[in-house]
Amino acid sequence: MKSNRRKLLLAGAMTPVVMGMPLRAPAQVPDYYKGKTLIINIAGSPAGGHTRFARMLAPYIEKHIGAKEVRLVNMPGGGGLKAANHVWRLKPGANEVYFGNVSTLLLASLAGSAGATFDPTKFAFLGRVTSEPRVLTVGGKSAIRSVPDMQKLKRPFVFPSQGTDEDFYTMAVLADALGFKLKAVTGYEGNADTSLAVIKGDGDGHITGWSESLGAIRSGDKFPVMMVTSQASPDYPNIPIVTNIAPAAKKSVVQAMATILETHRSYIGPPNMEQQAIAAFRAAVNAAMKDPALIAESTKGERLLLPMDGTVQQKAMAEMARTSAALSPILKAAVKEIQ
Repeated sequence: MKSNRRKLLLAGAMTPVVMGMPLRAPAQVPDYYKGKTLIINIAGSPAGGHTRFARMLAPYIEKHIGAKEVRLVNMPGGGGLKAANHVWRLKPGANEVYFGNVSTLLLASLAGSAGATFDPTKFAFLGRVTSEPRVLTVGGKSAIRSVPDMQKLKRPFVFPSQGTDEDFYTMAVLADALGFKLKAVTGYEGNADTSLAVIKGDGDGHITGWSESLGAIRSGDKFPVMMVTSQASPDYPNIPIVTNIAPAAKKSVVQAMATILETHRSYIGPPNMEQQAIAAFRAAVNAAMKDPALIAESTKGERLLLPMDGTVQQKAMAEMARTSAALSPILKAAVKEIQ
């Protein structure tokens, strides 16, 4: 099963923009951070998936970057926008970076969100550590078991949301592409909160990363309706994938959404980040991703790695921003709906 799940995570990132882009061979890491304290601002709550990954990675980043200390700071809010805005405004020389889901930043910009006070393409992209498919699940006791069930509801599909994050925007695109009504209920505090709402029946369903969904699916607390990716799961081949079931007229839109989502968990720095700092951080991430101890730990914990070099990621983000304009009116309408 573990080998199959690894295949799933690998397959989930093989979209046209990012496929065939391996890490560069790790070189000697510049000593820019030697003796310094590095602050990693996590775009999520202490109980969230970003934090679990950040805690796992921190000792290896510290080891390979040579910092005196790597300090993790949780900065939830706005689906990642609070942390992104903080890093965007840092003064030159600040030893702080962002860790979280990069897709939120691009989607918020495309949506014209007032909370996004940055240009997502101008951040310094320091390396992706993982990407995995996102899955729409409903409660285990829900009568909804398929996309046709969602389409036949005589009311909107109730979606508990922690704000205008990537899952909020994804649901807006799915509703538009697949033709069902959507009611987003905001104000929830993170994925654990929205998950509980779905299990209790206070909401119809929500979207999470595959690894975060797996436990509840196995226990029967949740039921998977579809995946937002380009590849079927080898473990669960009967779960529909949106790029297969969307109408022909909407396939390019859902493919663009899937591609953006696969940017996933990454480190990014401020737009004025010094070139020496960028080079040192990218080299440290690349070295950490090849560290046998981290690979063993991530495999054991089913938090598998799928890295992308920061230099490659920088170019990929610019390309995605250019090719995803068709999403903008859908996302803007979704934001207007909840204001």
